[in-house]
Amino acid sequence: MASANHQDNLTAAFIDQTAVIRIEGRGSFKISPSMKQFIHQVIQSNSAHRILIDMSDCIGMDSTFMGVLAGLAYHVKDKPDITFKLINLSNKNQKLLITLGVDRVVDYSLSSTGEEQKLVEGQEGERQTLESDFSDKLDAAKTTLEAHKTLADINPENYDKFKSVLELLQNDVRTLGPQ
Repeated sequence: MASANHQDNLTAAFIDQTAVIRIEGRGSFKISPSMKQFIHQVIQSNSAHRILIDMSDCIGMDSTFMGVLAGLAYHVKDKPDITFKLINLSNKNQKLLITLGVDRVVDYSLSSTGEEQKLVEGQEGERQTLESDFSDKLDAAKTTLEAHKTLADINPENYDKFKSVLELLQNDVRTLGPQ
């Protein structure tokens, strides 16, 4: 069930060499940078062999979030000892992935295996909230730009959908960057 206040929320825990991340509310540009940073830390530190993203409480996703997921999936494909999977995806969220072609690169399931569900349920006492840092506007713009470039790489039709967004974000990165 989605959180009562519909806040976009991201929590994580480590259980049995698995990083379990739970999305509550919307998977959005607000939580994308902290999710990306956390997963990159998991990969760099080799602290888990599997990354599960529990989507059971996710009520929707924006293009930035889906682009970040696709980028992370590409990154993990270069690491054969790590698996990356979305579980408990709703039909609505599956359709969103399909619309942008993200389903082609991200491993996902509409349910979870018994073992995966035990890991999700086992994280309750161990969860930590991953806070979003809104102070670094340049980092947020770079993350959003990279996500939309990834979407355009996955499916050329996405370039037309996001052409103006890409141009706006490129200008933001130039403006916010070191002068």
